[in-house]
Amino acid sequence: DILGLSTLEMIESAIGHILKRHQGVENPTFDDIKKYYDGVLHPDKLDFDDSKVYNNIFHKGKFAGVFQFTNAGAQRLARRVKPRDIIDISAITSIYRPGPLAANVHEEYVEAKEHPQYVAYLSDEVQEVTQETFGFLIFQEQIALLAHKLGGLTLDEGNMLRKVLTKKGTGKDSVKHQLHAKFLEGCAAKNIDRASAQALWDKFEYFSGYGFNKSHAVSYSIISFQCAWLWNYYPAEWMAAFLDKEPESRKEKAINIAKKFGFDIEPLDVNKSGTVWEISDD
Repeated sequence: DILGLSTLEMIESAIGHILKRHQGVENPTFDDIKKYYDGVLHPDKLDFDDSKVYNNIFHKGKFAGVFQFTNAGAQRLARRVKPRDIIDISAITSIYRPGPLAANVHEEYVEAKEHPQYVAYLSDEVQEVTQETFGFLIFQEQIALLAHKLGGLTLDEGNMLRKVLTKKGTGKDSVKHQLHAKFLEGCAAKNIDRASAQALWDKFEYFSGYGFNKSHAVSYSIISFQCAWLWNYYPAEWMAAFLDKEPESRKEKAINIAKKFGFDIEPLDVNKSGTVWEISDD
C-alpha cells in the first residue's frame, strides 16, 4: 500500500528536532533528515529486538502518537500481550479489528501466549507455520503455507486459496471446490485422517472472516516500532513532532497526553513562539 500517513511527517519532524538539538544542524534539509533516517531508522539498521523499546513503550502502554496504537483498546491489548518482536506487534494489530474481536480471538490469543506449553498442534507442519502466532491463524499467508505443506497444493494454488477465502465476491466457488478436494487428498497422503483434515479446512473457512495480510501487517508494524523507538530515546523531540502534526480537532487531547507524560506547555509568547512546536532549553 502507498499510505498517506501523517505519521511519516511526524517522523520527519522528530528527526529535524534531533538534528537541531543534538547534532548542531541549525536548519535541517530533507537530505539531512533522509541521511539520519537511512543511518539510524532504516529497517536494515534498526534493532527490532531492542528490549528497552518493547518494555518502556509497549509493555507499559506509554503511547503518544505511535502508529496503530492511538486507540485505547489497542493500547490495552499491547499491555496484555507484551510484544517482544515485530511479529508480536503484527499479531496485535491484526487481531485488533472488528472481525477478530467479535470472534474473541484477542482473549484466546493472550491466553495462548501466556501459556504456550498448552498449545496443541495437529502436526509438525502446523506447528512450524503457526508457532509464531501461538497456534492461531492470524495471517492470510499461513493458510497458503499450510495448504501447501499439508494438502499438497502448489504455492500458487495456496495463494489462490487465500484469495478465494478472504476476498468477497470473487465468484470462484468451482476453484474452491477443486482446491478443497485436492487438499483432502494431500492430507490423506500424509496420513492425516479425513476428519482432522476437514477440521483444518473449516478453520481456514472460519479464519477467512478476519485474516489479515502478513506482508501488510509487518510493514505497518515496522512504522509502529520506528515511532516507539523515537518516543523512547528522544521523548521531547517526538512529543514536539506529535503536537505539531495532530490536527486541531485532537490538539487539546494531544496537549493533555504531553502533560500526562510530564511535559510543561508554555503559553503563547509573541517574542518566543515559532510556527511549530519547539523544545525549550530545559
